[in-house]
Amino acid sequence: MHLIAAALAIGPIGSPGNPPMGQEELIRGRTPMAIASAPSSLSPVAASAKSVPQRPAATDAEWWVTPLRWTALAIFGLIPIGAYRAEAYAGRIVWTVAIAVLPLFIVLIGYHRWRRICPLAVIAQIPLYLGRPGKRRASTWLEGRYYYIPLTIFVLSLWLRLIATNGDGQALAAFFIVLSLAALVFGLFYTGKTWCNYICPVSFIEKIYTEPHGLRETPNSQCPKCTACKKTCPDINEENGYWKEIDLRPKRLAYFAFPGLVFGFYFYYYLQAGTWEYYFSGQWTRQPGLIYTAFLPGWNADTAGLFFLPSVPRALAALLTLVLSGAASWWAFSRLEEVLGNWLRRRYPEVDSGRVRHLMFTFAAFTAFITFYSFAGAPTLRLAPPIQHLFLILVMLTAALFLVRRLRRTQQVFAEETLARSMIKHWEWSDIQPPKDLHDAFLIHTIRARESKKGYEQLLEVYKNAVRDTLAHGFITREEVQHLESLRSQLHIKEADHAKVMAALAEEERALISDPGRQVSAEKRLQLDTYARALENYLQSVFAAEGRPDDSLIAKLRSEYHVTQEEHAAILDEVLGGAGAMAARLTEEILTAERAALAVQTLERTPSPAHGFLADLLRRRLARALDALMRGLSLERRDEVSRALLKGLSSTDRALRKAAVERFRATVTPSVAERVESAYNQAARQNPPPTTMQEVLQACLLNVDPYVRAAAAYILCTQASNDEMLTAATLHDEHEVVREIGQRLQEQRDQGGVAPAAGRPLLTIEKMLALRTAPLFSTLAPESLVELARASVEAEYAPGETLCVEGEPGNEAFIVLAGEAEVLRGQGPDTRVIATERTGALIGELAVLDPAPRAATLRAAPHGVRVLRLDGQAFRDALNADPAIAAEVIRILAQRMREGTDLPSKSKSVQSAVSAVPKAAEEC
Repeated sequence: MHLIAAALAIGPIGSPGNPPMGQEELIRGRTPMAIASAPSSLSPVAASAKSVPQRPAATDAEWWVTPLRWTALAIFGLIPIGAYRAEAYAGRIVWTVAIAVLPLFIVLIGYHRWRRICPLAVIAQIPLYLGRPGKRRASTWLEGRYYYIPLTIFVLSLWLRLIATNGDGQALAAFFIVLSLAALVFGLFYTGKTWCNYICPVSFIEKIYTEPHGLRETPNSQCPKCTACKKTCPDINEENGYWKEIDLRPKRLAYFAFPGLVFGFYFYYYLQAGTWEYYFSGQWTRQPGLIYTAFLPGWNADTAGLFFLPSVPRALAALLTLVLSGAASWWAFSRLEEVLGNWLRRRYPEVDSGRVRHLMFTFAAFTAFITFYSFAGAPTLRLAPPIQHLFLILVMLTAALFLVRRLRRTQQVFAEETLARSMIKHWEWSDIQPPKDLHDAFLIHTIRARESKKGYEQLLEVYKNAVRDTLAHGFITREEVQHLESLRSQLHIKEADHAKVMAALAEEERALISDPGRQVSAEKRLQLDTYARALENYLQSVFAAEGRPDDSLIAKLRSEYHVTQEEHAAILDEVLGGAGAMAARLTEEILTAERAALAVQTLERTPSPAHGFLADLLRRRLARALDALMRGLSLERRDEVSRALLKGLSSTDRALRKAAVERFRATVTPSVAERVESAYNQAARQNPPPTTMQEVLQACLLNVDPYVRAAAAYILCTQASNDEMLTAATLHDEHEVVREIGQRLQEQRDQGGVAPAAGRPLLTIEKMLALRTAPLFSTLAPESLVELARASVEAEYAPGETLCVEGEPGNEAFIVLAGEAEVLRGQGPDTRVIATERTGALIGELAVLDPAPRAATLRAAPHGVRVLRLDGQAFRDALNADPAIAAEVIRILAQRMREGTDLPSKSKSVQSAVSAVPKAAEEC
């Protein structure tokens, strides 16, 4: 348990468990370890085909892998011949040498290198080398349950060893021949690496010993022509598949049953003979013809099924031993998972089921590895004791290393490293090479980003590109990106800036939603991107020779990559620079603008703070859509035609929007006019836009902007529209503000639909609405508004209770939520009330800007007051970030200076506060 706790205490990159290197040492380039090439980030099909990555260069640098592959294939081919011609030695050489060393070899050399060396994988690819690759795909049923197939074949292989192939040369030769033919047949009929991924009995074993992250970083083993034969392909990224499949029941069965199968296999030697000498002497490697008596009742020591029940047939006894051992192992690890999970969740509440499952998989793999090497190879190694001792030391050292490495691995670390690789790809620092160590990349970015505002903007752009590429990869999801707090902390990226990045990427994703290559897995994306590069190269060669493309050659190319006609059309449109993708984007932006304008019009009919906030968010969404439209038309917003188009399209009057399009058509080139009209007409033919309030709010729940979703969900919540679908949608939203509303809705449902009692804590969205009631914050962007909301605390004061005292330093501002607050001046009998502030008032903002003592005392009125206490630092950050706030502060200060000329101390305080307003105000 202490080992588990220590593993959980080790944080991801940059956490206290991983202290950073010294900056000077890093800048000199002394990085501690090299991170191998991961698959290059893949752009969407709608992106330029020229961005398709090539195979990692590191793969070509490992020249020794190819001769090793052919050597392994030659040895594999000699096994059936040697087993037939030298039967007396075949069993010992194959089972106690070759097979015994295989798991250790896989762990030490790395998963991807082994996938390129494996002889069965080479045999399965022979049809591809001959130009006759298979075309069928694994069924959907098999994709979801594929662990059952190799696990079953593995159990049958162990069973065959115990009744036939251990010591019979002919049976051994037949076994390897049948296995090779099966791989060849699957390669002939099925595409890609279907044999390796779904059928091969070694496929799940090599994963068990190397997932999620092997001892060695290796270039991936992806096919040169990917046909997307498997989702979450391990040859592209093994760890991605591990985390995506960690909750699969078949995977859990394979992991948990495997240690028992290994032990049961070796334990049967004792059950059959009644002594371990039968196994360790190697006698079982010299038993030809065993298959002929395996299904008959035993009559002596050689034919007995069990030493204490000799009459039981050996075949039945061996199969029962394997099945019962596997079942016992599965049961034991399942119970341990439950106990361990409960203990961890009590000690570390943040631990989820995926983390517990990962720890159990690690322990299962470690147990299987140690159990295997307690027996494997022993009959031969015991003939040379010095070698046996050295071999066991190597085994234990390897097992300890992979145990520690796997215990420390988390899905968050994988997500951060994946994102960091994309950052390194967008490396902008010309005076220093990108480090191979991902932690060092974070540190360098942090150091450089602090140098200037421009550096921070550059860092944000790199971060945005990295997130875009990583999401396009499919290796991490939007939800996982939202939780990379450690990475953002190291890069000093504010939550508001991260929210803006995610909102911008969400809009890009929506703009490309009509692209058939957009919503696909990483494996499918790789398939389409490599096809795009091949198609582009072919067309370039044809056009260079002033020829015409050959449809039959293109059809052959499509067949090789298993690309459909629709996918080919989308890729061809982008490669040739056609207008199809442009038309789809224009249609989406105009449709967005149409719906936003109609929603704003509906909301304005019933004014309220929440409706006003949602309308403001939709106006911002409308402005972004129109900006994207201008960029798509290659227009500048400054010219008269563009301004007229923007004004018309942003109107809430549909007739004015239609008229704006008509005027625009008459002033631009026919090609641009045709694009706009076609896009507008197509948008008009879409499903009828929402017109009622309920329809508007339901449509807003699907918006890409999380704050639009949050505002719509809150309004529905206040309207007692707490249905199950709304609760589920908000609870599982990717954004925290929306999920918070979902949790409140769930609480209401748990209480039988009764609204929570008064005095409950304010939601973040409610704090944002309260902040907007202050004119100072009414125009603040939602990303900045949510930062202020998170930095504010709700407080309630009884009648006569003091909020702040004149003359004392203050670092808080107050917004009145309910009740009244009295502003007092003077001390003792000279105290007088100079003002009464009511709901929506912002009080004390001068004290936040000015380090001087407070100019007045604030006290709760006779009926008490409920306020939002705003942290001073958050207020100053908002002031620095938004020039509009700075301008409003100057206006308020000027007004108070005019009103308070008879109060010298106040005038001095105001003048001091003016000097604290940032230079951003000068830009307004």
